Amino acid sequence: TAEPTGAAEPTPTEVAEPTAEPTGAAEPTPTEVAEPTAEPTPTKAPQAYLDVAFDAYWDNSYRDDDKVELIRTRYNLIDLRTLEYPLLTDAVNKFNESYLTFVQSYIEELEEFAIYNYQEYGEELYLGPFAYESDMFVRRADEMVLSVGEYVHSYEGGVHGLDFFNAYNFDVQTGKPILLTDVIVDMSDLADILAAEMLEKYPDLMYWTETLQEEFVEYITPGDTEYRLEFTWTLEYDGVTFYFSSYEIGNYAQGTQQVTILYQEYPQIFSDFYFGETEEDYVRKAVGDNGCLSIDLDADGVTDHISISRNYSVETDCYESYEVTVNGNTYLQDVFNYSLEVYLVKSGGNHYLYVQRMVENDYQIVSVFKITADSVEFVDEFGGGLISFINPRDFKVIKMQDMLSTYPVLAECYVGADGMPVEKDGIYEVQSEIAITSTVEITAELVDEEGLMLGLSYTFPAGTTFTFKKTDGESFIDMLADDGQLCRFETSPGWPPTVNGMNAEEFFEMLWYAG
Repeated sequence: TAEPTGAAEPTPTEVAEPTAEPTGAAEPTPTEVAEPTAEPTPTKAPQAYLDVAFDAYWDNSYRDDDKVELIRTRYNLIDLRTLEYPLLTDAVNKFNESYLTFVQSYIEELEEFAIYNYQEYGEELYLGPFAYESDMFVRRADEMVLSVGEYVHSYEGGVHGLDFFNAYNFDVQTGKPILLTDVIVDMSDLADILAAEMLEKYPDLMYWTETLQEEFVEYITPGDTEYRLEFTWTLEYDGVTFYFSSYEIGNYAQGTQQVTILYQEYPQIFSDFYFGETEEDYVRKAVGDNGCLSIDLDADGVTDHISISRNYSVETDCYESYEVTVNGNTYLQDVFNYSLEVYLVKSGGNHYLYVQRMVENDYQIVSVFKITADSVEFVDEFGGGLISFINPRDFKVIKMQDMLSTYPVLAECYVGADGMPVEKDGIYEVQSEIAITSTVEITAELVDEEGLMLGLSYTFPAGTTFTFKKTDGESFIDMLADDGQLCRFETSPGWPPTVNGMNAEEFFEMLWYAG
């Protein structure tokens, strides 16, 4: 049976648009050869980090009274929350529009093909669910560069699906795409450098050409053919990472590959403009559950390789541990996990790994490791999930609180001297629409939007519904009453919970505690 042809890919003009269909990867190809976005003069890496997140969309389609899953889909759009750069904002908005048109069209055709396949072969022989599952990740976000990678898994029937990458590199000041030739100004040695770094990282790698250098020369050599190979790459704070999808370098069993070429190791091929001094702090997210990263940890001009691998137990049918390896030095973390997210953190002259794992009930736990070129040291762990983790001096952690109910709260943090997150002010924003209703009159102090006391108290009648807003997790909770007034209840931790020194269960119909 014929697979869906896929949607026509968006053609970028002045913004970095997606150019890959779900059968392979390709970097955005502008219609015009752009000039370098700035004069290549050395500069210190900027520290005005962008605030970037991703809006997540997902869906499933079923057949025959929800008994058969036809397709499953997941994708992201870029949520640029820093608005000081209007040209970048416009470029990101256009990118999102184009990407959304592409992916929705593809999903429609994927569902049509799934329905045809199911009707043709029946429930027992149906190969589904078919899938398009994409996750975007930030690799650099400062006042010069916004670099976003995308890891996609697609399945349209057959023995296995395909895994591939896309990448989108924006000039923050102009909104235009950054070309690889803007960053690597001397391409003459790139094939040799890439081959050497790839074979060091993947010594058993097999490839289609006689030598790996020949493979990469095909990417670099200009050509008129529409099938000319192009690199998929992201611009890092300290170099460029190249990504190779399923079948791109060798057979499917080898999986995907990624390798970072560091500015400090090969300064002769790079434009100084995008790097300058590289001692500044940053965060870099690894790709997928089993992340791998490359960095020069001790500034000796030699690339250090970091990998995370999970260990699956057939007996328990779950992942019971994972290993953190740096240059062959391995630390085994013997903990249950459904999935992992890995971040490399450079802070205060030290390097850390933040490994976030998901456990039961979607609960998140983050383990922190201090790493050097010769060691992996477990520091500690904390409960919570990392939100928009780009700037080590300013990021958010979502965690659970149990004051008058159970709900998630958002804590503003920075990386401390020991590598662990430090909360800035101890005031948490509640991330839930959960509400409780009073059964008797209750008195509270009124506050403003900033949580400042107004010096007024008010007695709310029985039957008032209160929505949680802010708390310090210890002594108070700010609530929004259904009459629009903001108020503060004095509370105490422990059991039973109290309000104004009294048992809270005597004031409210229901307190929503988990577990």
